[in-house]
Amino acid sequence: MKFTTYLFSQNPGSEFKYYIPLAAVICLLFIGAFVISLIHNSRKKYDFAFKRLFRKTSLHLTLFAILFLVLAIMRYERIPYFSMRIWIFLSIIWFAYFILKTIKKLLKDYPREKENVKNLSINSTTKTVHKYLPNKNKR
Repeated sequence: MKFTTYLFSQNPGSEFKYYIPLAAVICLLFIGAFVISLIHNSRKKYDFAFKRLFRKTSLHLTLFAILFLVLAIMRYERIPYFSMRIWIFLSIIWFAYFILKTIKKLLKDYPREKENVKNLSINSTTKTVHKYLPNKNKR
């Protein structure tokens, strides 16, 4: 019962001592989003699998950084209900799920998709192309 009151306290108070690590995580998320955006822009011209699978990764990292920033501001200003500890815990769990899903994409889906794109390009070059020839007029 004490744990639930700890999580769901309407105004948890000023004993939150993790503003500096949270600010560092927010900065790292913004920097990571920028770096992934640069990597995506440089690889999207020749790596179609990377372009398709990691198109929105930098956007998601930016949104997580904004979410953590808003939660830190709510906690600093001690706004009731919005500064509850449960929001930070749920956001961390959601972020961990996103990281695990992205790692799975990188390790499993990306090599398979890259192989599919390579096979598709090989098959399209060996396939004979039938040009469209219109019928003659029957006058």
